[in-house]
Amino acid sequence: MLALCALAACGGGAGGAVGESGGPAAECEQCSGADGTAGSAAGSSATLASNQTTLTVGAGPNDGGAIDDIDSLYAAVTLCRPNTNTCATIDNVLVDTGSYGIRILASVLTSSGLNLANIADPNDSTNTIAECVPFVSGYTWGPMAEATVQIGGETATSVPINVLNDDGSYNPGVPGGCTALTVNKSISSVQGLHANGILGVGIFSYDCGGACAQCAAATGGCSSSNTIYYSCNSTSGICSPAQVALNAQARNPVVSFATDNNGVILQLPAIASSGVPSAVGSITFGVGTQSNNGLGSASVLTLNSEGFFTTLFDGQTLANSFIDSGSNAYYFPDKSIPTCSGNAGFYCPSSTLTLSAVNLGQNGNSNTVPVNIANLNALSSSNHAFDDIGGSTASSGAINSLNNSFDFGLPFFFGRNVFILFDGATTGSIEGPADAY
Repeated sequence: MLALCALAACGGGAGGAVGESGGPAAECEQCSGADGTAGSAAGSSATLASNQTTLTVGAGPNDGGAIDDIDSLYAAVTLCRPNTNTCATIDNVLVDTGSYGIRILASVLTSSGLNLANIADPNDSTNTIAECVPFVSGYTWGPMAEATVQIGGETATSVPINVLNDDGSYNPGVPGGCTALTVNKSISSVQGLHANGILGVGIFSYDCGGACAQCAAATGGCSSSNTIYYSCNSTSGICSPAQVALNAQARNPVVSFATDNNGVILQLPAIASSGVPSAVGSITFGVGTQSNNGLGSASVLTLNSEGFFTTLFDGQTLANSFIDSGSNAYYFPDKSIPTCSGNAGFYCPSSTLTLSAVNLGQNGNSNTVPVNIANLNALSSSNHAFDDIGGSTASSGAINSLNNSFDFGLPFFFGRNVFILFDGATTGSIEGPADAY
């Protein structure tokens, strides 16, 4: 199950995140439409504008995965040492509308020849700042560094990113406050993420926000209110929860673009119900900032302060629902649908189910979303892109925070333009946070 909602900030209050989740980004050479034939990819390799870059759903990095490599959405990100021309382009980065900030595996940076300096603790120059992010499936851990970020024709300078310590190059090790928050399992690896990193472009600017920026002033200090950021000393091997200013926290790089910085649009083609080996789409930066990113007739759902809308499904009112390209299936509670043998957590009905959910925004807008759920075990293992797979949020105790949620994962994106308007941003008379499709 690859639903990587970050428990660090689910329902996370001021500046907090809704969730965090978590292949080749080269353009498709032989795109033949959604016919499901081996070797073909659904989508188009048409020339993109400067505020766009290619998205690919495919096999991803060669991590020996299998079921976890389905419905993973990837892009390429170029990182540079600040104020230099020393850069590296990292492909197979998971594109995630449910998280905030860039996280790249240390081993990938090393193999690319890019060395980024760790960010020192401004309150103790002998220490460096590191971050723990608790996910549904485990945790990530590693130091903060600073980079210039280039995606398509857009650039953000001096962006703090999280370097995931998959190669043991960062000392100290993971603090107990991190592992206690979720499943005690590191996913700081290509096998854990099924990607070389994460590109978090969700609705909030920062992955923790005020809770980490002001924790020293909170009752009990940082030790009780922040288990995300740490000040670490390599000599003593001790990491202590630390207050970290907003400008040093991992952040959505799009908000730091000079223009086209109020949101993103993800577009993926419609695909066959049997799935396809791969699919090619695009991400467009900005909403209503250029001629190619207007809302048009999209239905807009404004979100609450925690980034959620309400979904009515099967007699349930799921008030903490969200759209998340970092989840590889629809995830929702339905005890009537059997789960798969051998692929626990996924649904395996005897025949494809045609369901529907009604989404309600804070602005009073509503729309009905058809949801098809196929038997995962009956689908071809040669395909990596599916629009009809689902899983149960009730199947894992680690997803307790999702029991009141409908997670519209990557299957929701096929055949749609999905708009994400960032918190506090505007387009016309609409103020974010908002989703539209």
